Amino acid sequence: MFGLETSMCWKREKWCNEGKASAWRQGGAFFVRQEGTIPLKNGKLRKSEGNSFASSVQHSNMICVEYMTDITRGQQMENTFANQHNRLLLSGFLSLAVVMGIGRFSYTPIFPYMELDQLLTPFSAGLLATFNYIGYFLGALGARYVPRSDKWLYIGLGVNIGTTLLMGLLDNYMIWSIWRLLSGMTSGMVFVIVSNLILSRLNQTGKMYYSGFLYGGVGFGICVSGAAIPTIQSNYGWEGTWISLGLLSGVFMVAIMLGMWKQGTSPGPASLSGQIRKNRHPEVVQNPKKAKYALYISYTGEGFGYIIFGTFITAMLVKNPSFAFESSYVWAIVGVGAIPSCLFWSWLGTRLSPVRALKWAYMTQIISILIPVFTDHLLLTLLSALGFGATFMGITTLTLTLAKSLEAAGPNLVSGLTAAYAIGQLLGPIVAGTIISVNDFTIPFMISAVVLVAALITINFIKDQKGDTSYAVRKHQSH
Repeated sequence: MFGLETSMCWKREKWCNEGKASAWRQGGAFFVRQEGTIPLKNGKLRKSEGNSFASSVQHSNMICVEYMTDITRGQQMENTFANQHNRLLLSGFLSLAVVMGIGRFSYTPIFPYMELDQLLTPFSAGLLATFNYIGYFLGALGARYVPRSDKWLYIGLGVNIGTTLLMGLLDNYMIWSIWRLLSGMTSGMVFVIVSNLILSRLNQTGKMYYSGFLYGGVGFGICVSGAAIPTIQSNYGWEGTWISLGLLSGVFMVAIMLGMWKQGTSPGPASLSGQIRKNRHPEVVQNPKKAKYALYISYTGEGFGYIIFGTFITAMLVKNPSFAFESSYVWAIVGVGAIPSCLFWSWLGTRLSPVRALKWAYMTQIISILIPVFTDHLLLTLLSALGFGATFMGITTLTLTLAKSLEAAGPNLVSGLTAAYAIGQLLGPIVAGTIISVNDFTIPFMISAVVLVAALITINFIKDQKGDTSYAVRKHQSH
């Protein structure tokens, strides 16, 4: 027998499901203490009969080495899956930076320079944006038929980057329309593939909070492009700006491919403690079917309402002679607000409930869109940009997180909502561009706010579960 008073050389302890296993070496022998369920070799589980200590060479040398091997392997597996999770999340972050933050939204700060060269009018600029959103609609719809694989992700990224480069190589409106259409199609496709792939992984591992980090990639792309555009434009013109952003996107794609390398697209284990069952979201709303239709209506309104500000805010500032600040930097502030916003709204969704957080996000966005209508004060304009950036991707995060929890109410809800969002987006620039051609920017921005108020009213038809003041507690317990 070996006494327990001998000095300890090393010790490892690991929680396993609802139990605990400890192993250590003592006086030349191996010891193990097990409580509850512990992992054995080949992934099998064994229920211990109370607490036990291996206390002899015959038992400890064999059994404890076996347990220690499994515990060590479990720790290695935990580190491996954590690394895979982080790499996959970062790849999704950069993918959205490429196709959304740069490929899609860099048009907003660039087209005023194209207007100054008399290549675009307010109407043709709005129509060119609409081609992009038609493409986004088609891409989001078609994405449900595309396999969720890294192959299709790379195809979408490659085509999207190519269209960004080509915008600076040719000076022809019809060809630009084709490039923006293809850019929109790949944006919609990649957005849905990345959302489904990574939200599914996060849902199964009980880490939906990290969805906020994923959608922060859009803000990162906006911030980087918005900050870089004035310098590039002053040296190389709008053509060089498009080309430079395309090259930057190519660098990001290399990082994405390295992050996805040797990673399967299938979700990993839900936990490394032997837990096999999939974690599911608690029921967060009453009447999920009714909530699904309310999300469709409100998210379509959000697409229409936000895109008017998102397309024309820089043009509005450029054409205002009393506003001397570089408009592209205002757009960069939108990105600054968007980067942490998704994490913030995800956190608020866990504290209040996704539905209540969504209401606050809509109210904040409405106020932000109305500020430039009533004042061109620099500080208030920057606050408007920050508030807009802090909400437009936050609303997407909360809406799609709710959609994931409502999947039982209808399949392909994420791609369906993305398509509905795209319908609003393709209508917004046409309406706004037509009005701006014969009037100023005030009326389109007011229409945007009215539509968003209607979306907010629709959200009020989605009811939290009764007693949802304890939502954060129930969510914690469900994990």
